[in-house]
Amino acid sequence: MNTYIEAPSYTITGQYADYEKDFSVPNIFEVNKEFNIIRRNTIGNSQLDFLKRNGTKLNEPIDVGYIEVLMKGNIKNIYRNTFGLMLNIGDFVIVETDTCCDMGTITNITDKVNAKVSRCNCSNVKILDVLRKPDSSELEQYYKKMADEQEVVAKTKEYVKVYNFDMKVTEAHWQFDRQKLTVFFTAPARIDFRELVKDLARTFRTRIELRQISAREEAKRLGDFAGPCGRETCCTSFLSSFNHVTLDHARTQMLSNNVSKLSGNCGRLKCCIKFEYENY
Repeated sequence: MNTYIEAPSYTITGQYADYEKDFSVPNIFEVNKEFNIIRRNTIGNSQLDFLKRNGTKLNEPIDVGYIEVLMKGNIKNIYRNTFGLMLNIGDFVIVETDTCCDMGTITNITDKVNAKVSRCNCSNVKILDVLRKPDSSELEQYYKKMADEQEVVAKTKEYVKVYNFDMKVTEAHWQFDRQKLTVFFTAPARIDFRELVKDLARTFRTRIELRQISAREEAKRLGDFAGPCGRETCCTSFLSSFNHVTLDHARTQMLSNNVSKLSGNCGRLKCCIKFEYENY
């Protein structure tokens, strides 16, 4: 049962005055209490610009060439709308992956997506397709999958405690067709977890992959952190890869040498230290 948190409607003035009756955001957060899922639905000026140029109301789906989709673990990817689906921000879509398919939420349909597509083309990055919109049974399967992933994390932690491994289980991800289960973890050193994999395979009867990730990627996957600037952390909101950051970058910008002040929620030096480094 979905619960909606009402928010005041937008009042558009100036060049958007004609849209005053149509632009409203009835729910900023869509909360599924049963599975403890929160989905953001944010509307920015760039999206208003895009929709105004295309003559489309904010709450109407449109046919766009490329979209940005938010997947599990705060991973955002660009997908091609090959089949001309009518889509809007916040819609669930089933997209193609390298091994199967997966479901995510549309977060952007504006010109920013086209700019990212240009960068992908320059980098020879393969852009996969949007397959379809999910039906009610697929949405039910998706919510059940997310609930089962929480059970996988709990069970894996029990096994880790039995084997006394020095590792922290971050999250789990079922492939949409349930043919593969990936468990993400952090550890200070390499671990021989062959017996753990066998136990997980016997328990969940599927192909198991244990993937070690960095502290930065762990913070990105967990998400919902606010940095000292008061904004959502860069890794969660827009970063797709991580650059190596050292104290030399901070010294060049005449920042404090106090590591605790320069560290982010992940315990590593803040990614934003590198943003303006080239200007010094």
